[in-house]
Amino acid sequence: MQERLHRSGTPPSGRRELADLDVNSMLLFYEVVNSGSINQATSLLGVPKSTISRKLRRLEQHVGSVLLKRGQQLAMTASGEILYQHCEKILLEAQSARAALSDMQTELSGRLRVATAYGLAPWIHQAVAAFAMKYPRVELVVDQTHRWIDVSEEPYDLVIHLGQIRNEHLPVRRFTELARGVYASPEYLRTSPPLKAPSDLLRHSCLVTSWQLDDGLWSFREPLAKGVSTVKPRARLSDILIARDVALAGVGIAMLPHAICGQDVASGRLVEVLNTWHIPPLTPSATYLERRYTPLRVRAFLDTVAAQFKQGPLSNWEFPTPTAREPGGAPARRSGG
Repeated sequence: MQERLHRSGTPPSGRRELADLDVNSMLLFYEVVNSGSINQATSLLGVPKSTISRKLRRLEQHVGSVLLKRGQQLAMTASGEILYQHCEKILLEAQSARAALSDMQTELSGRLRVATAYGLAPWIHQAVAAFAMKYPRVELVVDQTHRWIDVSEEPYDLVIHLGQIRNEHLPVRRFTELARGVYASPEYLRTSPPLKAPSDLLRHSCLVTSWQLDDGLWSFREPLAKGVSTVKPRARLSDILIARDVALAGVGIAMLPHAICGQDVASGRLVEVLNTWHIPPLTPSATYLERRYTPLRVRAFLDTVAAQFKQGPLSNWEFPTPTAREPGGAPARRSGG
């Protein structure tokens, strides 16, 4: 960001001169000429005559030239005519910049940079497709990631997260609450100790994510124990979809949203255990830069994602077992990517 802000073809001395130049005084000079007199400009602009006169004198001192002939009728000198032409260009460029910025805020066009948690793929893939079909003038740039991204520090317009929001100063759009449970394969459960209470997980092979550990979801107080114990993970994984795949392979127990396990439970590939244990829901949310000046394309994308969470994950999102193979021995690919 600093590199971008400091990038300029103007040498340091030129930048100092630009900083000293009072552009407002230049535009005031432009308005005075258009008004025909300082008195008329005072009436039109609502600026005291003494203020206008003082600013014009200071502008003449800065450019080192007389700009106006102050007789019975106001007239420009040759230097004033040159400055007037440049002031007109400045005003036109300023108006053009304002119009371009207004278009960015109010039109569904331009580039939209999005980063999203990989574990939300069953919802976000469908939202991206729906948005792209509805708003073809928006160029989508979508990155999936396992890491926390601060939208105020990286080149994204919005970031969709799982887990806690680490920068409390950012605007947040919370989409839904995903109820969670604890799941394992029948093969794993057949050869493992019985599960009657959450603290029994301390003696099991647990498949955890870092943010689940940070939230204290794998820490328990055992009966007769003095303190709280945390499971020793069989595997520490970056994502809930990976945890689900490893659980399907029979490695251990994973904490997963019910929404991505329904097909596995119906087919007998996963079993929910400890289903009376209340686990805090998972809250997918988005952060973006500024609530007051949010561009229309950002608001439209957030609305599209919110609508997809209401519908549920992709209806055709197939969750194959990790050992499934395609003809020729290649690993099976996930439907939808």
